Amino acid sequence: MPRTDIARRVYNHTWKLDPILRSLLDTDFYKLLMLQMIWGMYPDVDATFTLINRTTSVRLADEIDEGELRAQLDHARTLRMSKKEMIWLAGNTFYGRKQIFEPEFLAWLEDFRLPEYELRRQDGQYELHFYGPWKYTTMWEIPALAIINELRSRAAMKSFGPFALDVLYARAKARMWAKTERLRALPDILI
Repeated sequence: MPRTDIARRVYNHTWKLDPILRSLLDTDFYKLLMLQMIWGMYPDVDATFTLINRTTSVRLADEIDEGELRAQLDHARTLRMSKKEMIWLAGNTFYGRKQIFEPEFLAWLEDFRLPEYELRRQDGQYELHFYGPWKYTTMWEIPALAIINELRSRAAMKSFGPFALDVLYARAKARMWAKTERLRALPDILI
C-alpha cells in the first residue's frame, strides 16, 4: 500500500488545484434523502441558500484567497455522479430498506449538477448565495461549508514549514491512536 506523507503534501502546494470536493456523494447522507423528498414534493419551488460567517471576529475574506475559493466552487460545479456511484445508490440497503431511492429520482440525479453561485466580499467576510430551484440549491450546503473550512485550514498552515507540519501531523496521529486504543479496550466495540 502506498504511503502518503501528509505533511509534505500540505507543504508542497505545487499542483494547480487540489480539489476539496471530489464527489457529489461528499455530503451528508441525510441531504440525499431530503433531496429526494424535495424533488418529489416541491419540484417547482425556488429557494435561496446563503452561507455567511456569523463569527464576525473571524474575517474569512482576509484569510482565504478569493481566487482559490472561486476555483474550488467552480470545480464543485463540474462534478457529476459517476456510474459506480449511481449503482451504489441504487443497489445498497439503507436503514434496513432496499431501493430507498426511487428509480425516477436516480435517473434525474444522474444529470445533477450544482447551480451557479454568487460570491460577495463584505467587511472582511464572504457571502455565498445560491439561487434557483430548491432541488438544486439545497445540495450546496455541505460542499460550500467543506470548501470554506478546508481553505481556512490550508491558509492557516501555509506559514508552517515541513518540519512543523510533520510534527503537527505526528501529534494528530498519536492522539488518534490513543483514542483508538481506548475504544479497542471496550468490550462491545470491534475495530
